[in-house]
Amino acid sequence: MKFKKLLVGVLGVAMSVTLLAGCGGDKGKTGSASKDIVINLQTEPKTLNSIKATGSIDGNVLRQCMEGLVVLDENDKPEPGVAKEWKVSDDKLTVTFKLRDNAVWSNGEKVTAHDFVFALDQLFYLKNGAEYAGTWAPLIEGASNILKQKDKAGWEKAKKNAGYKALDDYTLEFKLTGPYDYFVGLTAYQSFFPVNEKGFNDAGGYDKYATEADKIVTNGAFNLTSWTHQDNIVLEKNDKYWDADNIKIDKCTMRMITDTNTIMNEFKAGNLDMAGFTGEQTQQLKKEGTEMLQYDDGGNFYLEFNTKEKGLNNAKVRKALTIGMGAEGFVKSILQNDSYVATSFTPKAIAQGEFKKAVGDLIERPANNDYTETKKLLEEGLREEGLTLETFKITMIADEGDSVARMCAYVQEQLKQNLGVKMEINQLTYKARLQAMTDKQFSVVMAGWGPDYNDPMTFMDLWVTDGGNNHTSWSNAKYDKLIEDARKEADTAKRTQLLVDAEKLLMEEMPVGPIYCRVRDYAVSPKLKGMLRTAFQDIDITGCYIEG
Repeated sequence: MKFKKLLVGVLGVAMSVTLLAGCGGDKGKTGSASKDIVINLQTEPKTLNSIKATGSIDGNVLRQCMEGLVVLDENDKPEPGVAKEWKVSDDKLTVTFKLRDNAVWSNGEKVTAHDFVFALDQLFYLKNGAEYAGTWAPLIEGASNILKQKDKAGWEKAKKNAGYKALDDYTLEFKLTGPYDYFVGLTAYQSFFPVNEKGFNDAGGYDKYATEADKIVTNGAFNLTSWTHQDNIVLEKNDKYWDADNIKIDKCTMRMITDTNTIMNEFKAGNLDMAGFTGEQTQQLKKEGTEMLQYDDGGNFYLEFNTKEKGLNNAKVRKALTIGMGAEGFVKSILQNDSYVATSFTPKAIAQGEFKKAVGDLIERPANNDYTETKKLLEEGLREEGLTLETFKITMIADEGDSVARMCAYVQEQLKQNLGVKMEINQLTYKARLQAMTDKQFSVVMAGWGPDYNDPMTFMDLWVTDGGNNHTSWSNAKYDKLIEDARKEADTAKRTQLLVDAEKLLMEEMPVGPIYCRVRDYAVSPKLKGMLRTAFQDIDITGCYIEG
């Protein structure tokens, strides 16, 4: 979809675009001149293998050079991508996609239904360890059984009964386990992108595919022509793309700059025509007369706890740390924008705010910054684990960058001041932070999650036992049952109540401690058109053009 899942930076800084040359039109407009843009990707992607990709940075590259069955329009509704049309059965359990016959891979091969089947086979191959496999498998008949197979022979046998199959070269059918209204839109997400089998095998298979520019085969609006690790990625217009006539950008260089001062300086020097800013920078630019734009990106940022660690295995300790870090002051003094304190886990951007209303406020923070009772709760939890404030040692990992450093310093100081907790900080590259989470080599992570689709399940199913994105190791049978039942429930009111009950349980146990929901600030040049930003679409250059 138009968002990443694991969010980068927890700093609310949007991407920056430098317009180097040219003018032209958006999709549907005629006439164009050469134009290149430079986007600040901010950091190195963890992976560009769409089967294993989970991060927002991964998605910001992949959605430019890969295309799924559908894409999202300006209202976040699915519209034709590789699939020219689709049909949903009356019981909503069968979805059939008809593919266009003029979509081609960058190696010249036709994009067919078999490419989607191949990608899903790899996604649900247990040995590959794709983090999203456990999230999507329960939605499709037979997929969970495929994922259970521990050897290749069992996998080969199980996938013959998969609920996803190519009926012919250009017809793809899904048999679903429940009436998922969001499923068609979900296929715009990177996990459901096709993969060219020849390119995959020529690159060396799952672990080597898409690790370099010459080891990936693409089918989207742009080809990935260069990848200088830790520095930049270059995308060039794909003339073989089925809708190439309506792509008005010739070249996009994605740079990897983390320093917010550099972004600010480049913007003020006139070298950037689109840039995202911290709250402090936004206030400065407003005073200088710059028109600032913003949008609620649907991201929730939180402390994620390793519940296997002594002390952090106690819900009282986790709750005390969540409250004691001072979320109100964090938003006011660090973010300094319209981001808002999280009072539950699922943001109000989901389901037009209706689910948030049903959930209500589940986190009570003390009035007048009086953390006396919070500290008592912490000490009680520590005693239950045979610990004291003196023997309780934790380290928080977070992304690199100056803005994140300020955030970490705030949390560190507040926990010390309010609760007497001493916490060390370890900033890592985005890729290293995600790997540490995958390996569960952390105490606490300052992390974030953005929605893959417009339904509360995109937040709620993260925390099922052994879920691919559940790095906390938290496990609760009641929670798992609520999510399982919600997946199968066709009645909207009953389904909502199941998810509300799940959220309440999550906030009682608090394996993750919500801090804030993000609103992003950015500015654009009047000549930059067609850049759409919503909770479900982060950056998409396929509709961009330069006017004048």
